[in-house]
Order: sequence, then C-alpha cells, then structure tokens
Amino acid sequence: MRVPSALARARASLPGPIVDVLRRLGEAGHRSWIVGGAVRDLLLHRPRENADFDIATPARPPEVTALFRKVVPTGIEHGTVTVVIGGFAVEVTTFRGEGPYVDGRRPESVTFHTDLEADLERRDFTMNAMAWDPLGGEFRDPHSGRADIARRVVRAVGVAEARFAEDGLRPMRAVRFAAQLGYGLAPPTRRAIPGALPVVRKVAVERISDELARLVAAPDARRGVALMRATGLLGVLLPALAALPAGLVDHAARVLGAVPPDLALRFAGLLHPLGADAARAILEELRQPRRVSEEAAALVRAHACRAAPGAVLPREAADVRRWLSRGGPSRREALLALADAEAGATPAREARAARAEVKELKERLAQIARAGPPLAAQDLALDGRAAMEVLGTGPGPHVGEALRHLLERVLEDPALNERDTLEAELRRWAAERARRG
Repeated sequence: MRVPSALARARASLPGPIVDVLRRLGEAGHRSWIVGGAVRDLLLHRPRENADFDIATPARPPEVTALFRKVVPTGIEHGTVTVVIGGFAVEVTTFRGEGPYVDGRRPESVTFHTDLEADLERRDFTMNAMAWDPLGGEFRDPHSGRADIARRVVRAVGVAEARFAEDGLRPMRAVRFAAQLGYGLAPPTRRAIPGALPVVRKVAVERISDELARLVAAPDARRGVALMRATGLLGVLLPALAALPAGLVDHAARVLGAVPPDLALRFAGLLHPLGADAARAILEELRQPRRVSEEAAALVRAHACRAAPGAVLPREAADVRRWLSRGGPSRREALLALADAEAGATPAREARAARAEVKELKERLAQIARAGPPLAAQDLALDGRAAMEVLGTGPGPHVGEALRHLLERVLEDPALNERDTLEAELRRWAAERARRG
C-alpha cells in the first residue's frame, strides 16, 4: 500500500535508534515494522516521545537478543524484549497470536509466527492496527484504520464484543481515545460496551486509574464523561459520581472540561459536587499519587460549587482573605480557574451574574496580592514558640488552636498582625478558654 505523505515526511525525523533497530533486524533477515500508536500519531501529526515507538518483528526473542548488545527481557513470555540503544529503550515484540482470554485481562497462551497481518488482527482498534516499514517504504492498513481516522471514529478491530471480552480495559481505552482525539465511537463499538462491563470490573485498579487519568486530562474530557455515562462505564469506575442527578454530572463534566489540564485541577473539577472528603477517598481508592489526591481535595474544599445549595463566592475583603487562606495562597490560580469554569457551567439565565462575581473576585484578589496580608499561620507576627511563652505552657494541640484563632482575627483585620497586639489577644483568648473550663 502506498505510504501516506505524513509518514513519508516523518521518515527523515525518526529517532536514530529506531532506524538502527529496524535496519539491524532487517539485515539479519527479519523485516520489521513500526506498529500501533506511533503510526497513528505520525499520521495525525501528534507529538510523540522519541522512545515511545513499538516495533513488531518476525524474529523470536532469542534472535532479537543475539543482535544487540543490551536487551532487557521485559515481557519475554509474550514475545517482548526492550532493546537499549543510543540512550533509548525500544520495545520489540514478535508477531504473535493469542489463545483464549480466560480472565478478561490476558491470553491463556501465546503463539509466535511470521505473519504481520495476523499480528495486526489481535489489536484493539483499527487506528492502532496499522504498520509502517520506513526502510522498505511500505504501509499496511488491513482494517482501514486510516479511513476511520479520516471519519474521526474509534472502531474495534473485527467484532467489538470479542475485542472487549479479551481485555476489560479496552472499553475504557475506546472512550479515552475519543476524549483525547475528539472522535466518536463507531456504533457497533459503542453498543458493545454495556455488555462488557462485567469484564471491566476484573481489571486491576492501577490500569483503570491510569486510563481515567488520561481521559480526565484529555482535550475533550467532557465528551469522555458523557460517553462513560451513556455506556455505563461511569457507574463501574466512579459510582458515587454516577449516582448524582444527570444534570449535576453534566455540570461536573462542564467544569472539568473548562479548567487547564493539570491532573489535580481536572479531578477537582470532575469530583467537586461530591465534596472534599469523598474526592480524596475516591482518588486514594484509585491509587492516584498522593500529591494529586491531596491537591484535588484541597481545591474542592475551598471551591464554591454553584450547583450546591447556598454556595456563593466570597465578596467582602475579609471573606476573600479567608477563602484564599483556606485554599492556600499557592492555589490562587487554580481556584480562580475553578471559579471561572463554574461560571461558564451555570445556566444561561445566571451566567452573566456569575461571570460578574468572578470578575469582582479577581479584582479583590489583585488588591490582596498588592497588600500582602498574612494568609497562613506562618505569616503571623507570633509563632508557636512565642505563643507557648505567652501561655506559659509546653507543646500540645492547644498551640495550634491558639494560632488558628489568631489567624482568624488577622484575616478579619490584617492591621492586628503586630506582636504586642497578638500577645494581648492570646492572653484574652486563654483567659476566656479557662473560664469555659
């Protein structure tokens, strides 16, 4: 098949180690191909990491190993080894066929062969079932993946039900690709997802979490949430979110899609209707990195969800300082992004007022930034050691309680942040606390 112009142009810019591996395999009689996502992304002119190129070959793992100085047997039982060359790690996999999938995760057996097109038949989606030999100048596309790219659809190779029964992650990957590329799902592929949900439930949480993070960070994440909801995936992966009214789920998806693609911020946008504690628990259960779960929970805690009863943005200067203190000054831009997204997600009849509130908040925050008032306990003119001296006590929970009280007073009136004033306020607070017993 004629090589598409996008691939012909990409030939000159291929990473040297990829070309070296292909050439050495070819010289040994093993014509090999770049396959899968690398071919797809080159056709789409999407950037790709230099080391993120997969090579398929008729050579068996021992034959590949004999050709290169350093080879790591990363998945040798499935025909995969990693060639380390020129500072790159290049994954090389033998053409293979697969036996039955008994657990929805991996084949019961693997057989090696020399048929490229038979190897492509086992792949998940047509746009990932293409192969390119840049040295021989040949392109293979037996399942019309390039045509599906032109149609902007994600289509399973062969019978979608069979592909999804083989690996329960594939339905999630279909939706994730749709969110990343702005594609639709081919009708047979979409119809096959609800019946595959029992297989999805078998997938390891780490694999699900990785796909969900990619979807959440995707350019069209809102589309991904809508597809998850329509196919039943949302109820399997995020049941607490799926249990909310449809309008609230759509609201969360709109906020998600409107904030910058920082992972913690995106998760905060998606999970904010559930509250901070639930957001943290969900992300911890998904085994997201601790930084992501803690950051997302902190953002949700400070954020005012317009879909929640009584939630409003702060307007008075003291309330804005408290809001910023609660969220953390370092999260100012992220919190503003959430507020902007909330305004955009409000019904049309309320949108104008919502945007005006956000504009007013930004003005208040700019004034606060210029004034530089204390916003955290470490900004107080009295630290923990000094507080213990005033109270005549040693360390304990009461010291943190005292500093929180002082911070609250200073957030109300920054002019109070003078050592003598804070010492006097601390003595008054301690006396009142003693009277209450």
